[in-house]
Amino acid sequence: MSEKIKRKVGIHFDRCYKRHDTGPWHPESAARYRALSAALEDLPKTFVKIPGRVATEQEVLLVHAPWYLDIVRQDTENFADQLRTGDTAICSESGDVARAATGAVLNAVDFVMQGELDSAFCAVRPPGHHATADRGMGFCIFNHVAIAARYLQVTHGLKRLAIIDWDVHHGNGTEAIFHEDADVLYISLHEAGIYPFTGSAEEQGAGAGKGATLNLPLPKGSNGDVALRVWDERITAVVKNFRPEFMLISAGFDARQNDPVGGLRWADKTFAEMTRRSVALAQQWCQGRIVSVLEGGYNPDGLAVAAMAHVKALRG
Repeated sequence: MSEKIKRKVGIHFDRCYKRHDTGPWHPESAARYRALSAALEDLPKTFVKIPGRVATEQEVLLVHAPWYLDIVRQDTENFADQLRTGDTAICSESGDVARAATGAVLNAVDFVMQGELDSAFCAVRPPGHHATADRGMGFCIFNHVAIAARYLQVTHGLKRLAIIDWDVHHGNGTEAIFHEDADVLYISLHEAGIYPFTGSAEEQGAGAGKGATLNLPLPKGSNGDVALRVWDERITAVVKNFRPEFMLISAGFDARQNDPVGGLRWADKTFAEMTRRSVALAQQWCQGRIVSVLEGGYNPDGLAVAAMAHVKALRG
């Protein structure tokens, strides 16, 4: 493919995310981020480095409840080692790091909306898709992708947004936030029957949002061919029918084979192929606009390789 028809892709990564200290034995540790950062450093200069910023409190409140922000502030200031709302390891700097992660994603959204980039990958931590409006859980504090969706509506005037989540775990927080919202399509490919024990095919949204949630639980041990077949059978038609104006991806890499947390067996080429299909849909309906955000992936070397397959496929 000639250089002139490749898409302009931005990447964001920053050493600040290592300040979120979960302890040396925690799956979501700085070790995974060091491996991914090293791989991103080696990308050619044709990938544009996106600067970070800290999300404002008002931006976080686009999704999260005020009292939940108070909980995060109190727990971190009081040197708690876990959020009181659930299974999320924290340190005194975790709230600030989580706001920096959200702000970086919003920066990437701005770059894409302004036409400076076609798409972007934000390597941030802690992850976000388990965080509900008023509860941090599953390693997550703030739901970066959900905030980005609301930010696109409020700041950039878009209406219809698609979120595709391919983490091995169901993004229960994202689903809950948009459960009754007809303007945000949430699609999740995940392993059936594991944490957080949500995401059954029967969960399709409610009220005005009925039908705007598509859960595609996959059997333990299934490989990427199964996921791609499900994509062809279900996802393509749903996205085309919805006609989104912007696509957000919750890009987890813990569905990769040999990940210590997940039970799926996707190859690196699976992530590349799902990315290519996402790009094709975005070019058809979203003017090519995609922002992808890191979620899970707990084999450091495997995370780096799979994420590189994803980032390179974003270029087309």
